[in-house]
Amino acid sequence: MRTTFILLFVLLIGGTMKTYAQAKNAIGLGLSLNTSRENSNGFGALLQGEVKIAKAVSITPYLGGEVAYGVLAGLSGRYYFSKEIYTLAGAFGHLDPDYSGFGATAGIGFIILSARHQTLDLNFHGDYMKRGSQPTPVAGLRLIYSFSFTKLE
Repeated sequence: MRTTFILLFVLLIGGTMKTYAQAKNAIGLGLSLNTSRENSNGFGALLQGEVKIAKAVSITPYLGGEVAYGVLAGLSGRYYFSKEIYTLAGAFGHLDPDYSGFGATAGIGFIILSARHQTLDLNFHGDYMKRGSQPTPVAGLRLIYSFSFTKLE
């Protein structure tokens, strides 16, 4: 019930607000929730940048701390299908007291609120990494507030 309410709220807000999103030069802070086989539920925070390569393409470096990963640093590419929807794919490294290694990520994102220099971005992602010799899939979502250095269209 709670998940249904949150999804309906996001769709309502996203459907009623005019958005100006596209690939951009920006920096943002965000919160994350995730689930994995080993840790069942986790949370974290991250700092994320976005560097515009073309009108619909950007690269996104990020650094943060999340349960299931420990310390996390990665680089993803984004392709914007429209001003509100994008897909992402990339790689990351993780370090925690017990394990460290590399992984891959893919997902889809939605710009749910936008103003001339600010966006609120919700992305759903699936990650795959190894913790020791154990393959570990992780599914999660991130909510990122970004400030764009250029005016958004």
